[in-house]
Amino acid sequence: MNFDLFSRSKYRVNDKSGDDVALVLPGVCFGVLDGATDAEGRDLNGVPYGRAASMVASQILAEILLPYQNREKDAETLLADLCTSYARAFQDYDLDQLPATTLAVAIDCGANWRFLSLGDSGIRINGARVLKHEKLIDSISTEVRVSIFKILAEKFNDPDEHELMTRQAIFLGLAEAQSRGLLSEDVVEMLIEETIGNLKLSGISEIVRDFLLLGIRHQNRFSNSDKNILCYDIVSSRKPVLGQWVEEIVPKQEVKTIEIFSDGYASYPEEVSIVAWEKEFSRCDEVDFHRIDEFATVKGGTSSEFFDDRTVIVVHTPN
Repeated sequence: MNFDLFSRSKYRVNDKSGDDVALVLPGVCFGVLDGATDAEGRDLNGVPYGRAASMVASQILAEILLPYQNREKDAETLLADLCTSYARAFQDYDLDQLPATTLAVAIDCGANWRFLSLGDSGIRINGARVLKHEKLIDSISTEVRVSIFKILAEKFNDPDEHELMTRQAIFLGLAEAQSRGLLSEDVVEMLIEETIGNLKLSGISEIVRDFLLLGIRHQNRFSNSDKNILCYDIVSSRKPVLGQWVEEIVPKQEVKTIEIFSDGYASYPEEVSIVAWEKEFSRCDEVDFHRIDEFATVKGGTSSEFFDDRTVIVVHTPN
């Protein structure tokens, strides 16, 4: 078996760590964890919230999977064990809400590969089949962020400032953007109504309105909860309850290649190699640098940052 690993921080000058962590334990598992970037830039002992999340979760996951018998636990139990130990690891810190992280892992189960993905990190098998969950709440954030970016184009000539103000509006919330005069009351109302209409969410309009006014920084209240359809499963303090993980068990003789990646890659290459993934990233960056069109998402690129951290592991099996 051969494997290659590539991980790149979103910071172009590489002066700070990103939030992605790769887990490589040949004979046990290969994984990528992507910690959620904290909207307010908080850290734990100098480590950004997102990176702290992915680092702690990867260590716990390794400890869980080293004993072979744990690799065959059902997904609900395995993830509950992970989240319980994860919460315990942060109990000495006075945190209102724990940071969170995604998880995508290929687990070696003897005659089979077990693939498990939670959140928006993904797995591609044999260069074709992709296992990845898309969250409704991310679609809402992306929809309104693209509109904000286009509206603010008239206010800011500097591309970096333009992107920063757009990020602040969606991450800190439309109410905060209105309070400091970045967006008018009429524009905020229009953004909310258009987002609800475009995504056909009139049945939960008040929930969507509340989320957009408060912003992504308060998104964690929807994690590992089943109160409404904006809720989602993730690695955090509470165990996942919606069953939104994606899982597949495949006989090893049927698996030639495994690719595990974070959402810093917006599109998938045809070939199976690190070089191909990076070429595809460059193509996407050239086509949609600000991430408002074909590869729209909640953040765009700037002169100092890529739109996100990116990590990919490529495994070539002996088959």
